[in-house]
Amino acid sequence: MSLIKTYLHNLQSQTQMNYTLKQLQERINKMIEKQGEDAYCGAWIYTKDDVCIVTDDGDELYPCENNPELTERIFYQVGDCDHIYTCIQDAVNDATEEQYMQLQQELV
Repeated sequence: MSLIKTYLHNLQSQTQMNYTLKQLQERINKMIEKQGEDAYCGAWIYTKDDVCIVTDDGDELYPCENNPELTERIFYQVGDCDHIYTCIQDAVNDATEEQYMQLQQELV
């Protein structure tokens, strides 16, 4: 396992990945203090508005609209899915290698 993947796995083990928007704001504010407000990042944020069931008739139902407990349960389950983190980290690793190699070639 690469150092980055090991770090990600350790981070996943220690950190929950689903928050209220207020909790997320607090975490982001801490990151801004540490890295600066112009630091680039990748983010994927889903809220109750993204939880939708399409019926056989094509109607969209939003079961979390007035049900914060259901929203919490859904995002807890999603946050507990290691496959998501593996896919994201693999994409970050691939892009890092590709872009770093390209930058090295541009510098020659």
